[in-house]
Amino acid sequence: MSRNGLAGAILGLFGVVLGALGAHALKGILSNDALESYKTGVYYLQWHASLILFLAFIFKSEVTTPKYVRWGIRFFFIGIGLFTGSILGLVFLSTLGLNARFLGPITPLGGFSLMLGWFCLILNFLQRLKYRNTDVN
Repeated sequence: MSRNGLAGAILGLFGVVLGALGAHALKGILSNDALESYKTGVYYLQWHASLILFLAFIFKSEVTTPKYVRWGIRFFFIGIGLFTGSILGLVFLSTLGLNARFLGPITPLGGFSLMLGWFCLILNFLQRLKYRNTDVN
């Protein structure tokens, strides 16, 4: 899981850099709507990068990481790429006057992938509760 930890830390750094860029350098360049979309993309990037990093600390080895947690992390990576990537692409390409409409349908796919990641974590906890309850009986 150290690869996930490294990737989570890199994504976290990337989120802070993008956040600072949005708060300072892009204020006069982007419209208010574009800036709000940009902030949303960075927000979701930061939350999920932090979660990946947290999970990497808890589960130190890929061998001992539960199956649903591994799948959750995969979905978080995919979701960050699709959701945040498409939003930032829409914002920057539109600002440059380029047609970026093709990225619009990608954003919900990224959001769905993030939801699948959270659903996998729910499945992991449900499975743990099931095993805990059978051990007691």
